[in-house]
Amino acid sequence: MRSVAKLIAIYLAWRCQFMSTIITIAQRKGGVGKTTIAVCITAELARRGHGIALVDADPQRSASLWAEPGQLEFPVYEIGLGTDPVAVWARDVLNVQSDMLVMDTAPNQREMGASIALANLILIPCTASGLDVEATATTLAIIEAVRARRTAPATVILVPNRVDVRTLEGRQLVQELKAFGEIVAPAVGARSAFVRAFSVGQSVASFASDEPADFEIRALADLVEDVLARI
Repeated sequence: MRSVAKLIAIYLAWRCQFMSTIITIAQRKGGVGKTTIAVCITAELARRGHGIALVDADPQRSASLWAEPGQLEFPVYEIGLGTDPVAVWARDVLNVQSDMLVMDTAPNQREMGASIALANLILIPCTASGLDVEATATTLAIIEAVRARRTAPATVILVPNRVDVRTLEGRQLVQELKAFGEIVAPAVGARSAFVRAFSVGQSVASFASDEPADFEIRALADLVEDVLARI
């Protein structure tokens, strides 16, 4: 946690010069559907008229691969931190010309700390797994380190992902997430439409319009817009 704290002053020096709204999708553990949430929420916000772009800061390049067919509703910029100085990476991110940026970040502490420090809003996907809930607690600890060193709010939305809230497992996950004291989004299900949308390089709104996966992303976008309006 100390290494994150040392970097925050650098991030904030860049952040205070930047007027775009930044939404970071973060989670200390991989495999929670982070890129799916990033791509689909960006597409839905683009459809609602927001000038928006996605920054792929994850070395796995999942968002960039999703964008390769050229059928997404928004641009994707591959800007990984890697071994570059954080200030250089932050400058590159902040130079992206867009009213709103969504960042798909890597699950390690350095990249997460940098992306979170730039963010107005952080979405944390979590599946119904004890390991994921533990990782969510770790992610929130990193966010608290950022919150302690800045005056601007760092608002969090916890996203129950790949769950069915009609099941006991799904309901238990929602209750565990509520116990963290942050905003909890409507659940997003484990739907094949997301996998198929990736395979053809489309957002779920384009691939499966007016189907359950699309409605779930719309509900999440409703919450994101409402929260951003109050920040």
